[in-house]
Amino acid sequence: MAETDKHRNQMIALLNALEEYYRPDSGIYVTGNILVHYCDEAGEWKFLAPDIIVVKGVEKKDRGSYVIDDEGKAPDFIIELVSPSTKVEDLGNKRVIYAGWRVIEYFLFDPTGELFSGPLRGFRLQGNDYVPMMGARLHSKVLGLDLVVEQGRLRLYDPKTGQRLLTHEESEAARRAAEAKAASAETKAAQESAARQAAEAELARLREELAKLRG
Repeated sequence: MAETDKHRNQMIALLNALEEYYRPDSGIYVTGNILVHYCDEAGEWKFLAPDIIVVKGVEKKDRGSYVIDDEGKAPDFIIELVSPSTKVEDLGNKRVIYAGWRVIEYFLFDPTGELFSGPLRGFRLQGNDYVPMMGARLHSKVLGLDLVVEQGRLRLYDPKTGQRLLTHEESEAARRAAEAKAASAETKAAQESAARQAAEAELARLREELAKLRG
């Protein structure tokens, strides 16, 4: 559960951007803050609620919860938005559990920028444990996207296009701006065409008057 406005807004922005990006693909499930049920080594049913998960190869549909045994696989990608009350758990117990689930990539982001020396940390599964990713711009092989911190917010970029993934609101705003630009261009073209026709008509009139005068 989001603990602050920053955590909530960050989670919504990431979910919207990923949902928009994977909208055409019916075999990729994106969700957040949903109960993920699993059976531990002792055979006891337990659950966690990761902030962001992406699962490839399962049906995209609404779920009340995500049961790993029923779905046949665990999430491939997880982001946790770290807070003072979750820092120890996110870095410790959850890291062990997610490695046991075989989650390929696990990212931690601190929206406050106060808990780590750098707000973004990434880990990729190798063997039975995670190996830290290095650098300010971290690449997710699972998503094929780069994770970048900009002005205190975690954003996603497509390295093939260099473009930032947009949220639903940003996509709609971009669409409206493009439509407005196209409409403005059409209006300008119509005005220029009308002005050109008027100028051609005036030139024809002047030529006709000149011809009469010479006659």
